[in-house]
Amino acid sequence: MPRNQTKIMSKRGKYANVRKRKMSKPVIDGTPKHKARSNKTILQLSADMTEGMEEAYRKTVLCEISHQEHVNRLLPIKVKGKGLINRTAPKQIKDDASVCSSDLDNKQSAEDIFDDKPNEQQVVSLAEILLKRDEEIREKQFFIGTTCAAILENPEARIENIGVLLDLLNEVNRDGSINFLPVRKTAMISLVEVFKDIVPEYRIGIVDKEHQKLKKDTLARVNFENKLLTYYKQLLKHIEGITSKYTKKLLRSEKQSVETRQLLEMAVQCMCDLVLAHPYFNYSPNLVQVLVLMLNNTKETIRKMVHTCFSVLFKTDARLDLTQHTVRHINMLIKKKQRNVFPEMISCLKNLQIHRINMNDDKLLEVKKQKLEKQKSYVINMSRKERKRKKKLQELEKDIFETKAEESKQIVRRKLTEISKLTFMIYFKILKCYPDSKVLSATLEGLSKFAHTINIDFFADLVELLNNLLENVELGYREQLHCIQTVFIILSGQGEVLNIDPARFYSHFYKNLLYVNAGKNHDDMQTIIKTLDVILFKRRRNVTYHRYVSFVKRLASLCLQVLPNGCLGLISLIRSCMHMNQQLDILLDSEAVVGSGKFDPFTDEPEFANANCTALFESSCLVRHYHPLIRKMVMNVLKGSDSVPINSGRTLTPDEYYTNYDCTEMVFNPEIAPPSQVKYGKNYQRLVGSKILKRKTLSKLSLRMKDGTVIGKSKEGSKGLFHDYFMDYIQMSKMKKTSLPDN
Repeated sequence: MPRNQTKIMSKRGKYANVRKRKMSKPVIDGTPKHKARSNKTILQLSADMTEGMEEAYRKTVLCEISHQEHVNRLLPIKVKGKGLINRTAPKQIKDDASVCSSDLDNKQSAEDIFDDKPNEQQVVSLAEILLKRDEEIREKQFFIGTTCAAILENPEARIENIGVLLDLLNEVNRDGSINFLPVRKTAMISLVEVFKDIVPEYRIGIVDKEHQKLKKDTLARVNFENKLLTYYKQLLKHIEGITSKYTKKLLRSEKQSVETRQLLEMAVQCMCDLVLAHPYFNYSPNLVQVLVLMLNNTKETIRKMVHTCFSVLFKTDARLDLTQHTVRHINMLIKKKQRNVFPEMISCLKNLQIHRINMNDDKLLEVKKQKLEKQKSYVINMSRKERKRKKKLQELEKDIFETKAEESKQIVRRKLTEISKLTFMIYFKILKCYPDSKVLSATLEGLSKFAHTINIDFFADLVELLNNLLENVELGYREQLHCIQTVFIILSGQGEVLNIDPARFYSHFYKNLLYVNAGKNHDDMQTIIKTLDVILFKRRRNVTYHRYVSFVKRLASLCLQVLPNGCLGLISLIRSCMHMNQQLDILLDSEAVVGSGKFDPFTDEPEFANANCTALFESSCLVRHYHPLIRKMVMNVLKGSDSVPINSGRTLTPDEYYTNYDCTEMVFNPEIAPPSQVKYGKNYQRLVGSKILKRKTLSKLSLRMKDGTVIGKSKEGSKGLFHDYFMDYIQMSKMKKTSLPDN
């Protein structure tokens, strides 16, 4: 056996004996001290020791985790014989509260903390939230724009995209997120613009596709129209929901949010745009019913929107069906609300086309009937061939008439008659039942515009009613002007046959003329000019001489307190009166006097004002007026009939003067030329002024008054003349002292 192997075996034997002695067990009571343990016992001991070590390590780590918020970790140090030593230092905290030991004793909670990672809450600033919101709004708006552009490119193929835009009108999206207000408003406006472009001008009817055989192209068109009508109805339902929500909150006296008010304004504007763009399309009457209710809204901006919409609709409606429907619903609302309506509901009726009614239509119909009778006798005697030819010609004319899309004159006249009946029913109801309401002024204004279309049988009652209003009801000057205008319009037309004396209305009008000035009520000048045109020209034969002179004198006084355009209209009236009545020349002569008496400008009766005893002294001020055209016109009036015409060609009417020379935008018509350039400059003017002042000063230095007043140079630029009152006071005091007797 080799030597190396014997050494190894001896070593193994030695180590084996040592292990055997270590594992021996001491003997108790006669038993042996060492006994060999089984492998199972050794494994149990090692497992218990491992669990104890792991539990101790777990508690150490948990304690460190729980205390790490209150401890700062420092750099480790190396100590000889001990190795690396970790160092910690406590944090400086105001409240040094110890960690609750119960949390460490609870094993389950400690394990959860040890196993799970802590959830870190991310802090987001307000600026980041707003930035994210703006980005989302911008993305949605860009999506809306691209979708609308795609629909307009090919509406029939991409009609389904409208449903995607309708989903953006809701307050909450499909995923549960909140839909922002700018996105909803953008979607609503975009949908309205899309419908304004793709909606047809005609009314879409219902086609039964099951019982009718349709061509492929016709079927595609019918499907497109049905989808379009469905989406259009959904949009209108959403808009109506916004208005109904606002109305319910208003009835409950709940506070309206800013979002609700903004959406209401947007919804009303969208409805107005749809009605004006397609008044003959489906659901237009439904839109009108909602807008009539909004016309009586408490918010002024909404009332103005609807008022503008109805004014344009009444002017442009050719078929008059929607106009008649609107006026009928306005009448129903006034019946329900009585006097609790706003003036916009009445003032929009001024734009109706009632003036298109021709009062001589009855005579024309009789003449036409006679012609038709003659044609009938001619047709009876026609041959069969001529009858066939005339029948074909009538069918062709009917087709041509349908292509023009025009209503027959008889149908239009019948609709206008119905509209006028409803309108005058509204006017008379307010005049009789609610004369003290706030809509009286708008009622009288509309009545004065359409008074010529009233049946002559109602003229006497209407004049008496207006006179009672002027005498018994406390009306403002504006309401009185409209009452007087209505009466004179009635009496200047068919009412001339009535035996009515309008003297009391002359007095009311003469009294109210001077209430108008260049301030807030200057807009009433147009009503005054129109009424004066009726009184002084259309009814000049019924006006006496003294009344005529008083009115002309009052107009000259009114010229001094109105704006240039009103002044031009009044001067035009005065000039026309001078040309038509030669007796008025007495007002241009300041020395001549006709009749006896003295002019009284404060009397309310023009018949007894004695205006023939005065002259147009106001012309001396008007000749120096700042407006060049007023100066020119006044000079022409003073020169008389030999004056040069102001405008080449036709002379403007007073109403045209008022309209064409309006200065509300601070611009003169025609423009005033800038002043001509001065011959000498400012330096020359200063030099001349200084020389003149020096000459006057030197000439006054040697002057002396007899009473001792000294005229001399002024001190340091003060004025040249002064009296030394202080010296007089000293002299007087000396004289008093000398005159006193000694004690």
